[in-house]
Amino acid sequence: MSNIVMRWKWVCVVCALGLLCSCSKKEKIDATAPLKQSFEKSDPEVKKSIEVVNENLNKKNYAEALKTLTPVVSQPNLSVQQKEAIGAALQQVTTAAAEDPALNTKEMYQLRLKLVEKLHEHR
Repeated sequence: MSNIVMRWKWVCVVCALGLLCSCSKKEKIDATAPLKQSFEKSDPEVKKSIEVVNENLNKKNYAEALKTLTPVVSQPNLSVQQKEAIGAALQQVTTAAAEDPALNTKEMYQLRLKLVEKLHEHR
């Protein structure tokens, strides 16, 4: 039962983030620089994943960006800076989904939820 409650809490967090992004000023979020900077001292494989994530974010291919980012979030010992950069990427995707309802697909929702859950495991 506790797992279900925690999952719903994170669903609410993702939804609230989407509402905040859609109701606030339309400030464009670009997570590519924070991602690149926070993972610059990571293993080459992780750095390559971040490059792919950034390419997909720049191309507005958000589903692929999240699919590539999810295994990175599973890495042990993420720094605060790395978690913040991942949060910025999640916010960028959520903002894009709020601006373009076509991005609010079941797949995108599940990818964002999975990413939030993985981030939460590091707390």
